[in-house]
Amino acid sequence: MKKIDLYEIAIKVLGLYLITVVIGQFQSILTFIPAYLQQGSPLENSGGLDQASFFLTVCFGFMLLVIFTWILLFRTKQVTRLICKQTDEMESVELFAERKTVYEICLVLLGLVTIVYTLPDFIVKLKSYVMLAKNGFSVNSYDKTFLITSTIKVVMGILAIKYSVQISSYLAKRKKIS
Repeated sequence: MKKIDLYEIAIKVLGLYLITVVIGQFQSILTFIPAYLQQGSPLENSGGLDQASFFLTVCFGFMLLVIFTWILLFRTKQVTRLICKQTDEMESVELFAERKTVYEICLVLLGLVTIVYTLPDFIVKLKSYVMLAKNGFSVNSYDKTFLITSTIKVVMGILAIKYSVQISSYLAKRKKIS
């Protein structure tokens, strides 16, 4: 395996991790939308601040993150060529496993990290949500969006672990630079 191949693997794994970050940023947008829509006059309820600029900033940051993630996942070869030296294309590196196996291991670890990172807060928020709903209290829209995005993250973690072989087979395919 060439050194450049190792860079490709690392870049693609970073892109996969950024998917969970994108979901977290999406949570921010989902949390902000109801607050933005429920405010009356933007300058009365927010101490003179226009909330639209904050919302646009959050959306702009989200879109940049989505684009960056897409580039890392689907334009890996081009990114690798930009950051690597010419000697990296020829220099061999010995690894304990093939490209597909490295992806598979990374997907399992990524799934586990995502689940372990998300699950504790998810359990606490779910318990709080159930207790409030069970006793007839209103539930915060932030809690709902947190539960939705956390559920998506946990499901993605489980899917990354369960389908690591299939996903790694797809990721390990060699694609020609377009």
